[in-house]
Amino acid sequence: MNLKQAIKLLTGKLSRSISYAQAALALDVTRQYASQIKEKELSQKQIDALESYFNVNLQETPIMLLEDDCVNIPVKGEVVASMGYGVVVYNECQTATYSISKKLVDDLGISRNQTEMIFAQGDSMMPTIEGGDSLLVDHTRTEIYDGKIYCIRMDGQLYVKRLQKIPPNTIRVVSDNEKYRSFEIDFSKNQEFDFDVIGEVRWWGRVAR
Repeated sequence: MNLKQAIKLLTGKLSRSISYAQAALALDVTRQYASQIKEKELSQKQIDALESYFNVNLQETPIMLLEDDCVNIPVKGEVVASMGYGVVVYNECQTATYSISKKLVDDLGISRNQTEMIFAQGDSMMPTIEGGDSLLVDHTRTEIYDGKIYCIRMDGQLYVKRLQKIPPNTIRVVSDNEKYRSFEIDFSKNQEFDFDVIGEVRWWGRVAR
């Protein structure tokens, strides 16, 4: 645990802001020195000094939960992307945030500032994606690559589908569930067709059941 993490923990446990100046008093060092060592591991003696000064137990929380190594992803609780037919709600209001590790963000290659979590509805992408699954949609990834899964808007509704480019101006919209027929959109003939790629679905998950 370093001093930066300890201050974050103290702030949460005491429900008030803890400054480096206060931490310096607890450690009996200067404010400048406290700032210099904020990324260095604290000794057990230093941890004991912080616990004694602030009268808290810093070590009752696993260190793995203290890592300042997460990204907050907006959760759009009222955004539902249909995988079949029916009405779809698209409300820009953020209802919560979901923290995921920076490593997972980097592994998925998603934008830290333009990715959001929405939810799937229907069965047209089963067995790959089920209704109720959480979807991470990267809004920066709108270029279509064959076989990738995207969140798209058609005629004012949101859908989750695989897309395929057919040169020069056609896109094939594919459902993984064989009960649903794939179809093609020829933009050279449908200039006014309401179609937009919202972003690529980079990850999906569900609660075990």
